[in-house]
Amino acid sequence: MNNLHDQRIALRVINACLRENVRYILSAGRIEILENRTFLVFEHLPEACRIEVKKSPGMQAYRAINPHWEILQHSQWIEQQGARRWIRFLAQGLPEDAAALYRNYELEVQAAIDQTVLCDQTYTEQQHLLDFNSRQRNWAERMLHADQMASFLDHPYYPTARAKFGMDTSELKAFSPEFNPTFELAWFAVPASEFEGTGTEPAWWPTLEQVGLPQSLCNSHALLPVHPMMRAAIARDIPESIEAPQAYLPVKPTLSVRTVAVLNHPASHIKLPMPIATLGQKNIRYIKPSTLKDGDWFARALASIEHTNEGIKGLYRHVDESFTGCYKHLNIAGFLHRQYPPELPDETLATVATLCSPMPSGKPYLLEYLEQQGQGLQSWWASYCTLMIGVHLRLWIQHGIALESNQQNSVLSLRPGQPPTLVMKDNDAARLWPSRFETAAASQGHNVRDLHDARILVNEEAPLAHMFITITLQLNLLAVLDGLAQSGALNRQQALLTLREAIENTLHSLRLEGFDTDLATELLLCARMHPVKYLLQSASLLSKQECGASDVNKFYGMTGPNPLRDLP
Repeated sequence: MNNLHDQRIALRVINACLRENVRYILSAGRIEILENRTFLVFEHLPEACRIEVKKSPGMQAYRAINPHWEILQHSQWIEQQGARRWIRFLAQGLPEDAAALYRNYELEVQAAIDQTVLCDQTYTEQQHLLDFNSRQRNWAERMLHADQMASFLDHPYYPTARAKFGMDTSELKAFSPEFNPTFELAWFAVPASEFEGTGTEPAWWPTLEQVGLPQSLCNSHALLPVHPMMRAAIARDIPESIEAPQAYLPVKPTLSVRTVAVLNHPASHIKLPMPIATLGQKNIRYIKPSTLKDGDWFARALASIEHTNEGIKGLYRHVDESFTGCYKHLNIAGFLHRQYPPELPDETLATVATLCSPMPSGKPYLLEYLEQQGQGLQSWWASYCTLMIGVHLRLWIQHGIALESNQQNSVLSLRPGQPPTLVMKDNDAARLWPSRFETAAASQGHNVRDLHDARILVNEEAPLAHMFITITLQLNLLAVLDGLAQSGALNRQQALLTLREAIENTLHSLRLEGFDTDLATELLLCARMHPVKYLLQSASLLSKQECGASDVNKFYGMTGPNPLRDLP
């Protein structure tokens, strides 16, 4: 079994390297056709190499068709295999500092293989509990079930996303959504003089006495919720803190792992720092203090936009993220409380990451959900395209905002017989163009100078386009389209036409309303190539200096063929 998982991860890693042109293997290579087989051949590394490939309709020009490659030895092509061996091959000839990053990534590759084996075994053991019909679920249980299903599906593009780097087997079982555990939070009292809180705590928030601490501390200390995996770090790095003698508040992990659902208060989630890395070893899951305030700023601004923009009204609700806390501006000592809006009748909340997750029947989650409700996939896909394009393209064109609402952060409200809507959350890493934002009426009362992270603000339209293409278009639309098409549930060509039509319709409406859509039309529909997020390089294989990106999640290359360009 381990070998099969190794091959699967190897193919994902090789294709990510082709997509991101790692070590220039694509741009320095050439295509050769031998006996009806197509090879990418490159000779600029210490050993000549060839990979059997086929043309790719999107994201990358060529895609490897198997998890093997060949190197040239004594005029003979010798087959090589193994995910870690591929990384070692690519590291040849690098200076020591750069080679060390590749060695570190080898460890992430192995973690992805090992954890995939463990999680797949768990999926098999739990199948009888994962089906839609296994039991009746309430609103909160349906949301957790959707997150658990999503946790079993790999990220569309980052090849070793299944690695929760920094978790051992016991921690994985105790704190990861695949295993559906329940655990209680740790609590620390920290000096109130250096604790910065915002918003109003919910009525059920624990008192000092409830966590076993003397109530006499109430005037001098504040309570800090802590993930169990962070207990030792808090005790070590904040020696003035006082650990509560008892854990408190049963929770379950959501798809993000560091965000937990409060079991007895189902509309409440708490985001907490964790000492792990996901989507690359530079993506450590701590909480940058500025994101707490920036996220709340965007939550309020987006709520104003939904209320005032007739083209968007009713298409999304935003969670309340106003209650936060942070001690000494430390990224290990903060939290965010997320209050979901009141549930709607028969509502199921599911992230976009959930849609293509395989159910025990073998069908994608979305298809099985729609069949249960008597809804058709074609009409749902059209309404989904209309929703995602309508919301995010209008935010870009009308308000100068592009959200980093990836598959994990994009939550869909699914209701029987109704088109989907969005529940927005976690918008602390957006891009905003002030000159455009400030021209819209919804900007009143939302001063861009109140934003803390300078990387949010941009001075031209192109960064908004890059974010829209790499997040909304590629992750939330094209990746879902490809996943449903691969399962046979959706015709790829017809689905692309539907997507293009949604873009054209929204652009047409915006033009009629007097907005400038020239750049969006050119980049979305006419450009030969699209930007692609180079996350493997920026988050794992390149140093910060060599990468040059201020944010590892926003490092792009113009190497993705535009699948919307040449449609009939």
